[in-house]
Amino acid sequence: MSEEISSSPPTPKRKSLIGPTYIAYIHELLRKRNARNYMEVGVRAGLCLAGVECPAIGIDPNFIFDRNPMGKKRALHLFQMTSDEFFAEHDPTRIFGAAVDVAFLDGLHQFEYLLRDFINTEKHCGRNSLVLLDDCLPINIEMTERLHNPTARVDREIAEWWTGDVWKVVSILREYRPDLRVVPVDVRPTGSMGISNLDPTSTVLEDRYFEIVDRYHEVVMDAPEFEAYWAANKPLNGLEILKDFEMSRYFKV
Repeated sequence: MSEEISSSPPTPKRKSLIGPTYIAYIHELLRKRNARNYMEVGVRAGLCLAGVECPAIGIDPNFIFDRNPMGKKRALHLFQMTSDEFFAEHDPTRIFGAAVDVAFLDGLHQFEYLLRDFINTEKHCGRNSLVLLDDCLPINIEMTERLHNPTARVDREIAEWWTGDVWKVVSILREYRPDLRVVPVDVRPTGSMGISNLDPTSTVLEDRYFEIVDRYHEVVMDAPEFEAYWAANKPLNGLEILKDFEMSRYFKV
């Protein structure tokens, strides 16, 4: 990891992701898994949530629905608040009457927020639950900036794309929680991480949260870090996972 911020703009260097869209992947994964329930942090217009067919929870501080989010679900619980507020005030296990089966975390694109969302979500999961982290395979260095500044981008074609620095959470989980199984998946536009073998009793991340944030806050993704990160997180083909869907091959269940 490098903690030195370069004075010159990073040279755009794209990686290629050619799998299904993350939305198509989530919908098919839920069907193949026969998911009992689903929780989504970062709903926005509801494009992903609307196609989910099992009972669901949606959390977003500002819903901007442009479609009916209900779809074929028997139950949908919407909370227009931040994820921190939701977890402080509500218990998804009680809402569902069971542990969270599949969660998709796509909130604010800064690592400390995603880390908190993971910590809070895992508490309400079972050992065999699955947590999906969005935007953790940035395809160039520019989109990993903590504050989105598209006007300064060199790669103009994808200047509006912003993953922020949530990639750090993957490195954090690998370092602090080696018991977790982390599976990078090739889905468009910026990948997904499937986290399994969860332990709702673990307090490691919560106990060391401030230490972790202090360590990682100033870390930036330079060219060597970018290549090292992709080497450590070479994604599996999302279509292959869905086509030959034996979860034990990819996610511990």
